[in-house]
Amino acid sequence: MSQRLINSIVLMIAATLLGACSMSGPTAVGSEQYPATVMNRYARALGYMDAGNDSRAQHELEAFGETYPGYAGAQVNLGIIYDRRGRPDAAEAAFRRAVRVCAKCASAYNHLGISQRHKGLFDEAEQSYLLAIEADANYALAYYNLGVLYDLYRGRPDLALQYYEAYVERESDTADIEDVHKWIIDLKRRVNAPQRAAQSGGMQ
Repeated sequence: MSQRLINSIVLMIAATLLGACSMSGPTAVGSEQYPATVMNRYARALGYMDAGNDSRAQHELEAFGETYPGYAGAQVNLGIIYDRRGRPDAAEAAFRRAVRVCAKCASAYNHLGISQRHKGLFDEAEQSYLLAIEADANYALAYYNLGVLYDLYRGRPDLALQYYEAYVERESDTADIEDVHKWIIDLKRRVNAPQRAAQSGGMQ
């Protein structure tokens, strides 16, 4: 995954989780938003994260999460920081806390899947990505990550092609999909090659 795409993912999570996943609730999105003072505190933590000050952002988000454990966005971004700082188990635990309090947060499931994939838990990662799509059928990054999973880890170019194409259909940033277009062309050649070989063999 390109650094540009990684950066855009972090920024999108910051924006998205200030919205849909910022609600309170025991297992899903609740009915009341947090007050502005709370949101300002959260935004300050994201500011440290965006500036690359992960140590300060981690401290802020951990304190925030203790006070507001039902705020999924804090857990997702905390998980991202743990992952960047080489703490995969802590990252996965944070993402799991996020999906427990926000069952409709596609980004939380997506990042749980990424964490699981990094640990070689490919079946679990696949299920997490599918849950992200179930939560939001237009969440492009889940399709991207399923494509990566099937392409690089499962040896299923046919499914990788399907999900890369679905990603391109949903992603509006042309710079982010430039490489994926190239992968799609390559995958089409790989998927169609056995069919052409079979047809050629049948004519002999």
